[in-house]
Amino acid sequence: MSRGAGGNYVGKPNEAMAGLAKGLAILEGFDKSRPRMTISQAAEFADVSPAAARRCLLTLLDAGYVSHDGKYFQPTPRMVRLGRAYLGTSPLALHAQTYLDQARDVLDEAVSLAVWDEGQCLFVARAGASQIVSTDIAVGVRLPAHASATGRALLSALKEEEEIRSFFQRYPPVQLTPSTITDVDALTHIVQRAGELGYATSAEELELGMHSLAVPVADSRGACVATISVSAFTGRIGIDELVDKALPILRLAAEGLGKTL
Repeated sequence: MSRGAGGNYVGKPNEAMAGLAKGLAILEGFDKSRPRMTISQAAEFADVSPAAARRCLLTLLDAGYVSHDGKYFQPTPRMVRLGRAYLGTSPLALHAQTYLDQARDVLDEAVSLAVWDEGQCLFVARAGASQIVSTDIAVGVRLPAHASATGRALLSALKEEEEIRSFFQRYPPVQLTPSTITDVDALTHIVQRAGELGYATSAEELELGMHSLAVPVADSRGACVATISVSAFTGRIGIDELVDKALPILRLAAEGLGKTL
């Protein structure tokens, strides 16, 4: 049984396991802002009853995916296995690493690969560099699309203006830094411009002191399946200089990766 583009399961309705879906929803609630949760917090996040959340958490505890101190539940190292199931089998993630490493070696900046995940950008591969970029950027981290170069590059695959506006209606832009653009008209123009240029940028809109640049990765059918991006401190390089320096390298990596897909 597989999931459709909207996140709904494809197959007979009675084939779906509601308990499993609730447990997975709770697991997704653990992140940097929620490193541990009580039963009531898990229930609120997953939009399930406290009784259902308790059953799921106790099942996850028994399976070794969470620990419990009497009040709070938190993930155990066993959780890493869930991510490895994708990273170890996805052709995209497997093939990308070589190209990310090559781009990193030329730029001496961290280079990352991201895909869509329910309206946000999910990092699925990364080549680190000697330059420390941000403690928040790592495999498994999700970023909002409106403020990130990665998100704008992914959105640039949308050809119709109405599609872009519809996205921002479903995922309203929020102010993250004083530089974050939240006006839908302006963002729509930025995304359309990214489609024309073949790349997207973000200048301190996601994080103060950081610039980023991203290019789309197209598969053999021409469909945008991911983005390759680079981020750098504003004090070390300006956004125009970052584009001049990194754009040819990122495009070369994206073209090479795309030919393998």
